[in-house]
Amino acid sequence: MKIIEYDQRFNKQIRDYKLRDATFTGLPENAVTISRTNSDYHPCLALTGEDVVPTFFVLDYGKDKFRYTDNPQSMLLRSFSTDDRYMRKGYALKALNLLPAYVRNGFPNVVEIVLGVNRKNAPAQKLYEKAGFKKQTNTYIGKRGEQFIYKEIIK
Repeated sequence: MKIIEYDQRFNKQIRDYKLRDATFTGLPENAVTISRTNSDYHPCLALTGEDVVPTFFVLDYGKDKFRYTDNPQSMLLRSFSTDDRYMRKGYALKALNLLPAYVRNGFPNVVEIVLGVNRKNAPAQKLYEKAGFKKQTNTYIGKRGEQFIYKEIIK
């Protein structure tokens, strides 16, 4: 598995991406649209060896990260999801485990990745903790309620 920044070759897979429940995440197609006019917004694909896209996320270098951290050398992980057809096969965890090296190589000035997880989204909290993200003591009140803040230091 590898991570790449979105490429139009994968447009059909993004259009066909299945998310039964987008309560706690953004849709990949919307994120790609935002990235066309926002240079801080980096849609990313986790690819299998067969160039299938099971997992999608955005790395956001913009100002929204300051809801979660005061560190200007941070990046916000957002809109993280796995296509319903590939759920519970380990793709999300693999993508998160590859993320620090991807950020270190592509964004050498970034020293931490931050994200918010809705209080009601226990499966996501467990996933991020399993991948090494540390839950912070402060929280953020977002559009869909309280979000726990998670952080991973890039070494």
